[in-house]
Amino acid sequence: MLSAARTGGYTPVVVRIVTDSTADLTEEQQQAAGITVVPLNVHFGDQVFRDHVDLTGDEFFRRLKASSQLPRTSQPSVGVFEEAFKKLRAGGDEIVAVHLSSKVSGTYNSALMAAQAVGQEAIEVVDSLSTSMALGFMALEGAKLARAGTDRGAISARLRALVPKARVICVVDTLTYLERGGRIGKARALLGSLLNVKPILQLKDGEVVPLGRARGRPQALSRLVELLGRDGTVGQLAIMHGAAQADAAQLRNRVASSYPGLDILLTEIGAVLGTHTGPGVIGFTYLVT
Repeated sequence: MLSAARTGGYTPVVVRIVTDSTADLTEEQQQAAGITVVPLNVHFGDQVFRDHVDLTGDEFFRRLKASSQLPRTSQPSVGVFEEAFKKLRAGGDEIVAVHLSSKVSGTYNSALMAAQAVGQEAIEVVDSLSTSMALGFMALEGAKLARAGTDRGAISARLRALVPKARVICVVDTLTYLERGGRIGKARALLGSLLNVKPILQLKDGEVVPLGRARGRPQALSRLVELLGRDGTVGQLAIMHGAAQADAAQLRNRVASSYPGLDILLTEIGAVLGTHTGPGVIGFTYLVT
């Protein structure tokens, strides 16, 4: 896409990619791809921390363990999104924003309202219906297309085409955090399971739903490996975890031989996702081809 410059000539329109902190992109990934990340918030009592900014995953889980009060989370305000969008638009750049599932957070709606206020004719907002690196992979794909000169409409169309290809499957140690945070959804059916039975969950159509259960963590991890890629060829893959680095590394070793051409990322979730999963969560986030 081209736009007229004041000189009467034409200059390429730059498209900027925006996402939120639940995409779990590292600072290096953000900078290398030129992605703007708007953080969600986590609240410990009266203290407010920006996800992945004021509080790393490790710091969060240490604080969670020491706290007698469960934290809560909040989406970025419309004003925070407006500020981010205006900063990018000031140079004439257009924007494609892709965000956490609207079915578990108001983040997408905040971004949409901000886009309408700033000028939606130059901003596209995409509901990923996903989170963690499944969302992160979408943002990275958008950034890749933007660097290649792809216009805003084509980038947003590509990201919307990726939405049904996103997968998140994971094991949690307990459903307590999801239940207390109000994000348990259809996984409520797994409540009251026998001692040491680990729930296996997936994000389907943007909502948390049960995928199965396993007795003990080793069996649960083996079941995750069995489930990986059963509903499509894996194109991009990350292993997400919350304070479970050793298990994540082991899981990567177990699946690496099955995906020799893939760079399998290890991703530590941030404070917002950790609030709802609790420590020990581990799983696969990926896109199918």
